[in-house]
Amino acid sequence: MQKNPFRQFQLLFSWNSLIQVQNLILLLMLIGLILTACNSNPSLDSAGETVEATEVAAEVPTDMPEVAPTDTPVSTDTATSEPTPEPTDKPEPTATSEPTDKPEPTATSEPTDKPEPTATSEPTATNTLVPTITPSPTATEIPVPMVGLKEADFENINIRSGPSTDYSILGQFNRADMTELLGQNETKDWLQIDLNSDGQLEWVFADLVMVTGNLDDIPVVETPLPPPTPTPEFVSLLEPAIDSTEPEPNTEPEAESRSDETPSTSEELADQLRCGKDFCVTYQTLMTIGENGGCLGNHSIYITVLQGPPPGIPMDGVVIGDTFNNVEVGSGSHGPGRTEITLWSNSMTLYVKRNMDGTPYTSEESFNFTTLDELIPAEALAAAGYCEGRIDKCEWARNHNQVCRGHYSWRVTFHNFD
Repeated sequence: MQKNPFRQFQLLFSWNSLIQVQNLILLLMLIGLILTACNSNPSLDSAGETVEATEVAAEVPTDMPEVAPTDTPVSTDTATSEPTPEPTDKPEPTATSEPTDKPEPTATSEPTDKPEPTATSEPTATNTLVPTITPSPTATEIPVPMVGLKEADFENINIRSGPSTDYSILGQFNRADMTELLGQNETKDWLQIDLNSDGQLEWVFADLVMVTGNLDDIPVVETPLPPPTPTPEFVSLLEPAIDSTEPEPNTEPEAESRSDETPSTSEELADQLRCGKDFCVTYQTLMTIGENGGCLGNHSIYITVLQGPPPGIPMDGVVIGDTFNNVEVGSGSHGPGRTEITLWSNSMTLYVKRNMDGTPYTSEESFNFTTLDELIPAEALAAAGYCEGRIDKCEWARNHNQVCRGHYSWRVTFHNFD
């Protein structure tokens, strides 16, 4: 059979057209990628800087598979013409590898819109608690300390010109009296008052009165000068033991009894009172119930030390003590030549021991000072105003412990005549 030229041309055109179509498709894809990259415009971020969109170059295959035309089979001179064989494998166009993730242009952060002010809601009326104004606390008025009698055992006590029984008595503080407390002495055992509100300051013994208030808030006031030292009553000098026996009547002629008269000079009196020691006891007595402030008054021994010819002058710096060496005091501690010892339901005998500079002294001893009823003679108690001044009543009261047990005071004077 003769070769069909038109058939050969048709086959050749078909293969060439297929290759051209494949190339055209690749070209269009390339153009599309270029256009996509070109259409990505730069944008501004919130800060005003240009953000470049990253371009990713499309990967274009460099080696394109070429499809070679298949040789047209040439038929041999045979008796029958055989049909031209169809190509077994048509070359398919290789798929272009497209990028897996196309870079999207980074979104430019646009400035956020300013928030519109929201409508303010009108405040609703509420019950607001108004703080209560607390008034400032007013200063508490401190009550004025007042003084009145403490016990009902007596109706009045003495008021004195100074804080000691050595001062003069100015009057009586009665049970109905109540007065303002003005001050106290340093030892806080005497209180200063103005009973009649006339400017005349008086003193009362603290143990005999009650005070409404705190004594710690009471000022310590200046103590007035003590009164002059009284001249010892030498003619009424008590013996160391209170003798209650009646003196025997004087049977001596009057002329001979003149030798016992009071000496006319101080030297004669000194010679009469000398005891053969450095210090002699020239005066000692039980204080009256009025001087002591009643049965709830003091319980002390008031000591005076003198030197020189009678009546003598106060002497300081002398140490006085008891015979059991339980207590020692120095003259001058309670005024010129004066000192005190407190008795606490006990008894003691006193004497001068030495000078404060260490100089030893010899001394006469006093009689036994005590606060015990049974040790004080009934005659001495009656003479001091106890038991209404009656010896018989004092005799019975002291034996039944119903006088002023624990509240008796004494006076004693030691004198150095050199």
